[in-house]
Amino acid sequence: MCTICGHFVKSGKIKATDIYDMLIKMRHRGPDSHGAYLDGKLIRGEKIQELKDELSHKSRIALGHSRLTIVGQEKATQPYTSCDGKLILIHNGEIYNYQKLKTLLLRQHTFKTSSDSEVIVHLLEEIYQGNLLDAMKKIVGILDGMYSIAITDGKSIVVARDPIGKKPLYYIENEDVIYFASEKKALWNGKDTPMRLNPGNILNIDSTGVKEHEGFALQLPQIDIVDFRDAVEVYKEVLITAVKKRLTGLMESRIGVIFSGGIDSVLVSKLLQREGKNITCYCTGTADSGDIVAARSVAEDLGLDLKTTIIGEDMVEEILPEIIRSVEESGLLQVEVAIPMYLAARLAAEDDIRVMFIGQAADELFAGYPWYNDVVSDKGYLRLHEKLWEDLTFLYTDTLEREDKLTMAHSIELRAPYLDRDVIQIAMRMSPRLKIEGENDNLRKRVHRQASVELGVPPYLGFRAKDPAQSGSGIHGIIEKIADRHVHKIDSHLVDENLRRDKGSLYRYGDEVYGDDAPRSYLQRIEEEIQKKYIPPFLSE
Repeated sequence: MCTICGHFVKSGKIKATDIYDMLIKMRHRGPDSHGAYLDGKLIRGEKIQELKDELSHKSRIALGHSRLTIVGQEKATQPYTSCDGKLILIHNGEIYNYQKLKTLLLRQHTFKTSSDSEVIVHLLEEIYQGNLLDAMKKIVGILDGMYSIAITDGKSIVVARDPIGKKPLYYIENEDVIYFASEKKALWNGKDTPMRLNPGNILNIDSTGVKEHEGFALQLPQIDIVDFRDAVEVYKEVLITAVKKRLTGLMESRIGVIFSGGIDSVLVSKLLQREGKNITCYCTGTADSGDIVAARSVAEDLGLDLKTTIIGEDMVEEILPEIIRSVEESGLLQVEVAIPMYLAARLAAEDDIRVMFIGQAADELFAGYPWYNDVVSDKGYLRLHEKLWEDLTFLYTDTLEREDKLTMAHSIELRAPYLDRDVIQIAMRMSPRLKIEGENDNLRKRVHRQASVELGVPPYLGFRAKDPAQSGSGIHGIIEKIADRHVHKIDSHLVDENLRRDKGSLYRYGDEVYGDDAPRSYLQRIEEEIQKKYIPPFLSE
């Protein structure tokens, strides 16, 4: 898990001080080692400052990388180079099938590390015949994992993003220079709005400019699992495999779990225990919030190691600027959902946790939210099936990018087994009639609930009603109180802009609870101040 960045100059060269600046802005994402590439020259150092002098030189193509060591414990620093020296690669993420892919390449290629990232450059080398974009298109379909990848052959740069959108990637085109980076804050310059590379797509950057191409996208499968018992059995099998897959090559002695006491995070915890892992669960909320009460009760029943952060008004007000700086958004829903995860990750970082698991996406796969009942009532089961796929497709905009930034703010990698591509395909092969029945909470996520109980989750918990993160943690009321104290006159422009940018799923389904003017205005004022005070933008020279 890392950060990547780079620039491409259409004509001429610029100083690579921009790479240094971007790495500094995103140093939280990769504290262990740092590397760069400047027009054929590789630079490496344990500290970013060691690269500063070399990055004062000019280059046409520059790549920067900071590493958070997860897979491959040797002191290997990206960028990685192909055997023939023609290709240079930087990678952010994890490739779960890298060991299988590596066995296909061992006879023809020499590996210098045990890293999953190095496998990618040799895969590309195997296929590359002068067209880097074409080579990338051919390999992304066999990469099972979460990633943003950038590679150059000295003539162009090609950047790819995983089809689920777990790892973020943004870019801007500023006159004659194209920049890209793992986070928006590295690209803030007061005038250009960073654009997102969409999940599954590939960015081609050359002397003609920058163009986004289709790469590899998950396809909505045909519904062919219609028996409830069959659905439960096949789901259990694929989910167990997904958890095992995310433990491949993992050297960490302890693993953290973002924990609410609900069925999704408890099932992940049970499956990690099943694999013999030493886990610690982390939960955040007000003293009497639903999440805290449930998490403590469940942890005691199941013998789980639980650590909690009890939040209050002063604490929330103090960390709001850092929350907004981390998620790079000031949408009310985004900020409220971010606070519990940010504090859980901060507590885990204090325990030197580097990898955390989360129960994200079970609700989108198995129709866990209350509004899915309305979809069935109004439009029927086929429309529900389509809606679930739409919500999975757009999950990166309101959830995945936010969660990546929140945990990486504390140098922690986040893994989500429910977002395994095989789990998604199995879940979407199931008839939607197997997922939801009636209007009661415990009749949603039917397959998921039954499988959870059979995998060791207590029955009383397997059918517990869902409570949204911001409600279960008690955050919403706190934010309203803080905003009421600070906002005396509503800025309608800020409110409108904030609403437009907040892409939370509650908005997609017409929930009006987050239309509160004062909190919206207050949070966006904070965001504006953050961008004004942020590190001055790098300048093209």
